[in-house]
Amino acid sequence: MTKEILSTEYKTQLFTDIYSGNKPDRVPEKVGVNACAALELAGYDLRYAQYGITKVLDATEKINAKYNTYTLIGTWPGTPWLNKFTGSRTNVMGDDGFIQHPNVHGMESDEYDQLLADPLKFIWETVIPRIFTEFDAPPMKAALAMAKTIKASDHINGKIAQGNIALMKKYNKSTFPTFVGISRAPFDYLADYLRSFTGALVDMRRKPNEVLEAVNLITPLMIKSGCPRQIENPNRLSRIFFALHMPTFMSEKFFAKFWWPSFKETVWAIYEKGFGINIFCEENWMHLLDYLNELPPGCELQFEYGDPKMIKEKVGDRHIISGLFPVSIMKSGTKQEVCDKAKEYLDILAVDGKYIFNFDKSILTATQINWDLFQPLLDTVHEYGRN
Repeated sequence: MTKEILSTEYKTQLFTDIYSGNKPDRVPEKVGVNACAALELAGYDLRYAQYGITKVLDATEKINAKYNTYTLIGTWPGTPWLNKFTGSRTNVMGDDGFIQHPNVHGMESDEYDQLLADPLKFIWETVIPRIFTEFDAPPMKAALAMAKTIKASDHINGKIAQGNIALMKKYNKSTFPTFVGISRAPFDYLADYLRSFTGALVDMRRKPNEVLEAVNLITPLMIKSGCPRQIENPNRLSRIFFALHMPTFMSEKFFAKFWWPSFKETVWAIYEKGFGINIFCEENWMHLLDYLNELPPGCELQFEYGDPKMIKEKVGDRHIISGLFPVSIMKSGTKQEVCDKAKEYLDILAVDGKYIFNFDKSILTATQINWDLFQPLLDTVHEYGRN
């Protein structure tokens, strides 16, 4: 039996349709496969391969030549070169070559007054040098570190982007951009870059007024970062990405007070500028689903865990649903079990064309799944997902 070959234009149109509010011809899929998994499959050592361009693009080509996906997979690895140039304490390569995120902080609990007095000044002059140690240096040395960072970033990212575009066309992948910009929930920014995961949770109880004021002052910065200047005439196809970190580690009472209002304000402000919104709801959001209907219509909500039937019932009319398919079954399951599970999710979530097939989490390592099951899963989604 000859496999159906879909064009780049056709695959791109599937995403154009769904983000435009139209029912696509079939269910789009954009399965998450990390570049590290592709590099390992190609036989490269992560401790060295991520520092360059050649091995990354070679690994990306090999995995996309082998598997018929709608989107380019196995690209955009970690950036150890960038972390080295900046002396980053928030992104550190482990012994296995994976980039890890230590629970570090750049602001002490007694420094809220300084943050509140002038957020940008405090972040630039105090927080950044603490988190990125190469900038904690005399002016000329710090300027040199900044120049090296910008030059390397432009060069490496530019080369990878050019290579990715060529591979999309060569292997008939969608050219629709996953997103055009990234922003953060204001409270997540406070936790990720200023006070740390644990510090932010402690401060909610010990310094509630200061935390609320800080989050409110951070909100305009997150709105600005979520509206890329290079996008002159944004529309709903210009998607801005949020990964939500802290909500599931808070009680609903604290979530509703400290986390949700500023995030909702950020999303609506970016949406009103013309952009579309993509959100990764990390961990289990089942007890918080109703809040998501307060967001602008047409958000793509990628879920990690949860009941697909309830998610569809509660937010499926207003939003596009993605994620949820348990990548773990591709390690433990049979071909029949994997394909049947895909059909189960399609039956529940794809009834009205507002569903993008994706895993609950990205495939990070080559040993995480049985790769003999990968293409059969994709074939099932492609065929069974016809609308």
